[in-house]
Amino acid sequence: MEEQLLILDDGRSDEKTRQALGRVRKSQEFSERVFVVQGDHGSIEALRALPGILTPAQLSPGASEALSPTEKLSIDAWQSRASDEPKARPGDGLSWGHKDFQAPR
Repeated sequence: MEEQLLILDDGRSDEKTRQALGRVRKSQEFSERVFVVQGDHGSIEALRALPGILTPAQLSPGASEALSPTEKLSIDAWQSRASDEPKARPGDGLSWGHKDFQAPR
């Protein structure tokens, strides 16, 4: 099962797009037009091909400006999940009772 963040451009979507979105499993909804869908590769690709459906990489500067601050933050947070940058988490994987564990402050 795959996940994909999608953005709905109401100005370019049609009834077929809205019907397809009504049938898809949304694992996260950041707003009515920014959400994460789950499905097999084929079904996600079919959604991406519908009019008015964009991925973050397809957003034009004008479309990005039309997003709310919450939508922009949600997209940035979602994209940061795919970052290869290692996260520094002191004590990650250690038991809380381990002598080397330092509780977050």
